[in-house]
Amino acid sequence: MLIPPSQTQPMSTRELYLFDTMGLLRIPGFLSPDAVEVCRGEVRRLSSTAALGDGEKEKVEDLVGNSAHFAELAASEAVRALVEPLVNQPYRLIESYALRRTRQSVFYLHNGSGEVLHYAGDRVARRNMSYMHTFHDGKLYCMFVKVLIYLSDVLSDDDGPFCYLQGSHKANFAWFPDGDSGSPNAWVSETGNPRAALTRENFPSLEFVRARAGDALVINEALLHGSLQKASGGERILTALGFAPSFVTDWKRLDPRSDDIQRLGHY
Repeated sequence: MLIPPSQTQPMSTRELYLFDTMGLLRIPGFLSPDAVEVCRGEVRRLSSTAALGDGEKEKVEDLVGNSAHFAELAASEAVRALVEPLVNQPYRLIESYALRRTRQSVFYLHNGSGEVLHYAGDRVARRNMSYMHTFHDGKLYCMFVKVLIYLSDVLSDDDGPFCYLQGSHKANFAWFPDGDSGSPNAWVSETGNPRAALTRENFPSLEFVRARAGDALVINEALLHGSLQKASGGERILTALGFAPSFVTDWKRLDPRSDDIQRLGHY
């Protein structure tokens, strides 16, 4: 295995507590420096497309389907040790990708347990069941968890760190009551309104996560989360592996304008 994880032990009770209460868990040094170099080389070898929205960012789709090395990593016991205690059901990979971000790129806040989901014209859902989670008999049951693996250092606000609103994975109210969080890729909402800057003045419970190359960040997709705008030079590279119970289909974007019963967004 060219990308052997450095950490393979099961999650501790304390780590499960932190994930449950915070909606995320950082695993320092999940990959060794040598494994990080292999991952970077694989990401740069694969073809990418420009991601829509503000700033410069490229996305490598279907990372596992296009790289045997990442396929091995996704199926490894080390990744299983992170995912299984959070899903606690037979699970499968529903998406895998890599992101290469450069100057001014941003991923605005998206998801969130209490946020409004628009679909099919003027219809709305007050709960997005695709990332609901619960707790029974001492076990967590999460519908959608993601393992982010950093291939670059993200040590300052200028590097565009991961950000989230504290407790938003358990929120019962919407931070964006009009359901206008929209696409994570731009500073303008889907209705054309400018969005508030990602600062604690605008979002009092906003937190940032700094990480070093090789660290893993396991997140509950119910978090209202994104990334700060990248102001520093150079690349910021990470990979993402999304997991869900085995009855869940591959992830794809909602198409609220579709009238095709076989497509997402139909009512």
